Amino acid sequence: MIRNGRHILAVALVAAAGFIATAAVAGQRLVVEKNHTVRVSLNAPASSVIVGNPEIADVNVVDSRTVYILGKGFGNSSVTITGRDGRALFDGEVAVTAVRQGAITVYKGLKPSLMVCTNVCIAEDVNNGNTSTPGASVAAPVPAP
Repeated sequence: MIRNGRHILAVALVAAAGFIATAAVAGQRLVVEKNHTVRVSLNAPASSVIVGNPEIADVNVVDSRTVYILGKGFGNSSVTITGRDGRALFDGEVAVTAVRQGAITVYKGLKPSLMVCTNVCIAEDVNNGNTSTPGASVAAPVPAP
C-alpha cells in the first residue's frame, strides 16, 4: 500500500512539474528594438509558429530549436510557438520599442520623431513607424551624437 502511495506521489510530482514548465513559457515578455532580432532557444523541436500581429513582429526559424523574433513595427504582438505535440514552447508578448543607442527623440509641438543617427540622422515617426529619407525632416545632415 505504501508503495502505491509513493507511486501516486511520484506521478503527481511529474505532472505538476510538466504543468509548471508549461506555465513558465506562458506569459513571457520579450522586448525587441525595431529592425532588430532576439534569439530564442526552444527546449523541444518547433512545429507551428503563430504571430498575433505580423506588422509588429515576425519569426525567422533557423532550425527546429532556434528562432529569431524580429521587431518590425512599434507596439505589442503575441507570439506562440508550439511543439509537435501541440504544447506551447514559447507563448509570450513581444514589445517592439524604439532603438535606444544612437537615437534621439525630437518633439515638434506634441509630435515625437525618433532620429536614428549614424553619419546622418534619419527621422522615424514614432506613431506609425514611417521612415523618412535623410534631409526630409532635417534641413542638413546632423552629425551623430
